[in-house]
Amino acid sequence: HEFFIGARSLDSPTQGQLVVGHTHTHNMNLALLDPFSHNELPEVIEAKLEVPSTVSVCAFNRRGSMLAGGCDNGHVIVWDFETHGVARTLELHEAPVTSVSWTKSSRRLLSSGADGRLAVWDVLGACVVQLLARENLEFTGASTHPLRRDVCLACSSSTVVASREVSLVFWEAAGPRSLALLSPDAPADEPAGGGGEGAAGGSGGSRRQPPPLVACFDKPGERVLIGSGKGLVTLLDLSGARLAEMQVAGGPVLRSLALSRDGMSFVLVCADRVIRAFALERLFEGGAAAGREHQDVVSRVPWALAAFTSDSEHVIGAAAAAEQKLYIWDGDRQLAKLLDGPKDPIVYFAYHPTRPILACCAKSGDIFVWTKQYCENWSAFAPDFKELEENEEYEEREDEFDQQPAQVEAKAEDEAEHIDIVTLEPSELAHFPDADDPDIELECLPIRPLADDDESAEGGAGIGEADAERKAPLGRKRKV
Repeated sequence: HEFFIGARSLDSPTQGQLVVGHTHTHNMNLALLDPFSHNELPEVIEAKLEVPSTVSVCAFNRRGSMLAGGCDNGHVIVWDFETHGVARTLELHEAPVTSVSWTKSSRRLLSSGADGRLAVWDVLGACVVQLLARENLEFTGASTHPLRRDVCLACSSSTVVASREVSLVFWEAAGPRSLALLSPDAPADEPAGGGGEGAAGGSGGSRRQPPPLVACFDKPGERVLIGSGKGLVTLLDLSGARLAEMQVAGGPVLRSLALSRDGMSFVLVCADRVIRAFALERLFEGGAAAGREHQDVVSRVPWALAAFTSDSEHVIGAAAAAEQKLYIWDGDRQLAKLLDGPKDPIVYFAYHPTRPILACCAKSGDIFVWTKQYCENWSAFAPDFKELEENEEYEEREDEFDQQPAQVEAKAEDEAEHIDIVTLEPSELAHFPDADDPDIELECLPIRPLADDDESAEGGAGIGEADAERKAPLGRKRKV
């Protein structure tokens, strides 16, 4: 007999190949990976997603099965991440999309734009279910509540005067309602009324806008974390009451803020070219704090974005350089990995919620998918497994496939064991309808196939039989 180990034919290295550890690997193949390999971090670029427009922001859903991206032309693209195919294209915004965020059930998607619109989409129906529009305002960022689908957090800035605001938006039946949490006053020498010299629309020219505010919910969604432009981090409850406050040492401008998946830490990208990580409890101590500082002490590169990995044990920083550079530090501030990519700098990235996968939005508008480079280790699954470098002629022993009484008894015991495949066990990723989010979880999104242009021109050539019958005129039989 001839055996092709791992279902890989030596005659064709690409056909009939079983890929273990690929991005699309299912749970049944995870047992074939090395169980002693704990360094689950991205290493190589595996794919580049099909992008119909320039994508500047992206976000995974709760399970990581879908990826949403906001484009500069105002469109929102939804990919089925298992197939890397475009599943939905949502069109509403008339300016670049500044953020996208999923609800817990993945059935609704929040998008904010520079056109002053905040929209809630029904992903399956590809339609808007809630909309908030403001004049002379642009939303710089927004995020959904971790549990409730009817609440979101929005950061906005005025396009007329130098004013910024962080507010809660409640999607009620009568219409959206906003509650301002923090609206820092403009400096005394630059009045916010716009009537002074140098104000927007005045004779002195356009005034300089302050840096936008950054904010996020904590893990249970009971508090809001807000970072201002002068290195001030404030913790508020949902009513706007101030719970704690901390000043970052040196007072640098804060460009981004991200919470770890376990909700115990947060990371800041500062304008002084330093990434700082803090424990959330550090806020209650007050005063000035330096945190765990991460930086490139040699080249002193600025940073575009920083976030935690899905296990909350590493910090990832994307350098704002001429090429893709990703720095990954461990909890001891030691550089664990340095990833170099093509000459297409990263402007935004999103980390997969459960796997070592990174979706990076590049300056060119493409999305690069970084993942771990897995190696096939079949001996880890079966210690007596022997890997062959080439095909060998195998001689079967006479009694090799004879049934032994012990094997028959063991097989009977396995068949008698009852396996429950109906009961759903609680999981951090699973969503069950409740009062906060009554929607049933959307685990995957069906893709709508589109006919090619040449097929449409030929009068339906290549269309499926069911579709052709549906398109045929009534009262006329279609020839087969």
